[in-house]
Amino acid sequence: MIAIAQLRRLRWQGSVSRWALWQMPGPARAFVLAADVVFVVALLAGFSIIAIHPSDVRLFLVLTACGIVSVEGSLRLGWRRPRSGTISNDLLAAWTLPAVLLLPAPYAALIVVPLHVYFAFRVMRRRPVKAVFNVASNGLAGFVAAALHGAALGHFGVWDVDGIVGSPAALALSVVCVAVYYLLQSALIATVIAMTQPQARLRNALPNRELLGVMAAESSTGILVAVTCAASPYTALLAIAPVLALQRALLVAEFREAARTDAKTGLANSGYWREVAEREIARARGGRDPLAVLLVDIDHFKDVNDRFGHLTGDDILRAVASALTEGLRPRDFVGRFGGEEFVVLLTGSDLEQARQAAERIRAHVADVKVEATGRAQSVGVTISIGVAAFRESGHSVHELLDASDTALYAAKRAGRNCVRVAEGARQQVLDLTVETPRVLDLRSQRAQVD
Repeated sequence: MIAIAQLRRLRWQGSVSRWALWQMPGPARAFVLAADVVFVVALLAGFSIIAIHPSDVRLFLVLTACGIVSVEGSLRLGWRRPRSGTISNDLLAAWTLPAVLLLPAPYAALIVVPLHVYFAFRVMRRRPVKAVFNVASNGLAGFVAAALHGAALGHFGVWDVDGIVGSPAALALSVVCVAVYYLLQSALIATVIAMTQPQARLRNALPNRELLGVMAAESSTGILVAVTCAASPYTALLAIAPVLALQRALLVAEFREAARTDAKTGLANSGYWREVAEREIARARGGRDPLAVLLVDIDHFKDVNDRFGHLTGDDILRAVASALTEGLRPRDFVGRFGGEEFVVLLTGSDLEQARQAAERIRAHVADVKVEATGRAQSVGVTISIGVAAFRESGHSVHELLDASDTALYAAKRAGRNCVRVAEGARQQVLDLTVETPRVLDLRSQRAQVD
């Protein structure tokens, strides 16, 4: 019996050691646990010092029920799991923000518990550590925003419309409290992302322009729901249909973004990249603005997959994609061309500027290291780049890709981990054979090189 008990204890200890919480870096684990503890303490302390009023409980229950109904009504819309290392939006703030503006701070913290638990159960399950921290971060944001609103108004439990939007000052206060809610929530989540994924870009861990628009629509809906609830709590039922419409609009935008994005790297896929490139070339054709294309290939990528496995290969792809975007200007456009190839559109860059940019990102990628999956070993790669410029190398997307492909092949022939521009590269390839037409089957030749 003692041996069996010891075996069970060892198995339990082994399963606990594999929890995602213990796999996190030490500072991130401490931050997550601290946020969870502070959330629980804020709830307990808050409810210990406020008086429980039936009207507050009634509004809390109505808002919770409306939130659950809206989650249930959105099930057919097909929610997408957010990409790792980014902040997403589930539109539950349309129901938690009214609690921030109308209820004492503990209620604003507590309401996220049933709503997020129900959302996780019915729509999108997350690892326990992520689910708990998601509740804690949203709850703390609601607690702080509601406490700020109540303190500014001088008392808790403001039910009249004047306290929310009755004057420019009141409306400004409501907007500020909503902004504090989103800022604190985003800051907590972005901090954990930065701690657990140091290779992720900070701007990816913060709300992008599209998500900011969604937050604006969501916060406006939340304030309007608060105004109607100030008149009668049951009018919150009328907001369910508009929230569902907003959810549908959000998901349509997400699916459109998914159709344009390479799922593995988060870059534009080849189809969307070509679409943008065609548009930029048409604009450059109408004026005299320069434009260039870089075709990038990871050297010996097959050897990485064969030696370290495809999971490490996927990490390499993501690391290279991040290094490419970090080494370029915000207006430059990067896409995944397929396999281990990437393509870059450099607007406003001539051939020499494009060559310099290519050398810069080549050197930047050479410094990138990725931890091999399941091994205590770092893996690095190099890239070869072909450069082609609009007008000098071609006047269409097809011609520029053909020219940069020729230059990339020359970079491979030159020993890899180097940059070649289209003019010199084209002549090098032509010298390989006699009477070779300009349009070559470069893919088959590159297969021989690789």
